[in-house]
Amino acid sequence: MNLKITIISSLIFLSFPILTLANPPYSLAEKNTSTTCNIEPENENPNTKEPTYSQRQLQTIAKQITVSVIGDNNGGSGTIFAFSKKDNSYLVVTNSHVLLGVNQIKIKTPDGKTHAAQIIPNTNFAELTGKPSSNDKPDLAILEFKSNQIYCLPPDILNGGISKDAEVIATGYSHIKNEIVLTTGTVKKIISQPSLKQGYEIGYTSNVEQGMSGGAILDIQGNLVGINGISAYPILNSGYVYTNGKVPTNTEIQEFRKLSWGIPIRTVLAQVKPEVLTAYNLPLPDSKQELEEVPLTGWLGELEAKAKQITVRIDSSSGSNGSGVIIAKKGDIYTVLTAAHVVCKPPDKVGPCEPNTYKILTVDGKE
Repeated sequence: MNLKITIISSLIFLSFPILTLANPPYSLAEKNTSTTCNIEPENENPNTKEPTYSQRQLQTIAKQITVSVIGDNNGGSGTIFAFSKKDNSYLVVTNSHVLLGVNQIKIKTPDGKTHAAQIIPNTNFAELTGKPSSNDKPDLAILEFKSNQIYCLPPDILNGGISKDAEVIATGYSHIKNEIVLTTGTVKKIISQPSLKQGYEIGYTSNVEQGMSGGAILDIQGNLVGINGISAYPILNSGYVYTNGKVPTNTEIQEFRKLSWGIPIRTVLAQVKPEVLTAYNLPLPDSKQELEEVPLTGWLGELEAKAKQITVRIDSSSGSNGSGVIIAKKGDIYTVLTAAHVVCKPPDKVGPCEPNTYKILTVDGKE
């Protein structure tokens, strides 16, 4: 992110609660254990009775999983989100624009130690050469580093969608303050199917400063929701374009500019090879949210409409069902063509058909 962008953002968002951590406290500098990483929620949602973390606890969690990504001529923040016991390796997610033009990568963990890191290859993320706006792949990159030290992971990873008006906390290393910054906020917009280009979907009120790209977005349940990437009030509006190429209205753009924008963590999971997900015990991506239904137009749309009019569902008293096609009509009697096994499937695959009864469900929902 551009320095001027961040200066504008910081002037606008002075009213937001901001917490900074110039030097890690002793509790973070000493060795972590399974006990220090396992923080039990001390609050409860009064409506759902779901356990929630206090702001103090969220701050601790955010500090434990936030790292500084250091390149030879660029850098930003990253979020530890997975661990493999097989070779003591950790995965860190960050933005691809954090690594533009970088040849060597190091990760500085919360205990002040520095680790050599490498990019996980063969992911469908944005290229690390050229301008990040030159392609529409997600503005993401995954790094791997190895260490015998125990580093904490997020309490959970939100594999589905986040709710509008959800309370969140954003974290990252501010280049301006040269320290960890944590800011509270609320999700105000969720744009998906299509999202904004490069995978940006979550619009939230937390103030994101220069250097916080790649830092975590956590909800009050402790879920890793996504990562920061775009601050509010940028100089240019070039990022406000949908993945299908459409441009929002001027009114929409002005609303988008008021918010910081992040990429959901489920987008990360959807672009990573299954064997990597398995090796690091990560959840499989929520495929229900990945594909956008594109309406058919022209002759294909007409064909689809006609097909729906003549296609029926056949329900058997045996509990099975199938499909059929209306092929004839005489008065108020319709003839339906279907496959033989839909209405005649003996239990032993041979012999006479079962004496079942059938119901036909038509396109208007009538039986």
